Amino acid sequence: MTQKSYLIFLTASLLISIGASAQATYKIKLTNLENKKGDVYIGWYTNSSDFMKPKKATIAKIVPVNGVGQVIISFEKVPAGKYAISAFLDENGDKDLNLSFFGKPTEKYGFSNEIRPTMRPAFFSEAAFEVNGKDGEMTIELK
Repeated sequence: MTQKSYLIFLTASLLISIGASAQATYKIKLTNLENKKGDVYIGWYTNSSDFMKPKKATIAKIVPVNGVGQVIISFEKVPAGKYAISAFLDENGDKDLNLSFFGKPTEKYGFSNEIRPTMRPAFFSEAAFEVNGKDGEMTIELK
C-alpha cells in the first residue's frame, strides 16, 4: 500500500469511527397531559416529506400514560443529524391523531422547538434542530 493510499484509508477509518461515536442520549419531556390516559406517540423525522407521518419516523416510541401530567421519554444512541419531532396523545386507542371535520386535532399534540401554529400544522423547517453527538433534553408542551 502506498503512503497516499494508507493516508486515505486512515482518514476514512477515522471519519467512520467519529461518525459512529457521534451519538447522543436525548430526554424529551412531554407536558400538559392533563392526567389523561392513553398512549403518547413520539416520532423523530429527518425530512419534510415524512414529517408527522408516524409510520415514516426515523426514531419512534409509543409510551403508555395513565393519569400523569407529564412524562419523560429517553432516546439513546441518537445519531448526529437534523431532526424534527412531533408527538401526540392517543386517548381513544385508535393509533392515530384524530381530527375534527375541519381538520383541527381533537387530541393533544406538540412539536419540537415549541412550534405552535394556529391555523396550520408545523413545518419541518420550523421544528428542526441539530443533534451533534452531545446529550440533550427538550420540553414539548402538548396542546
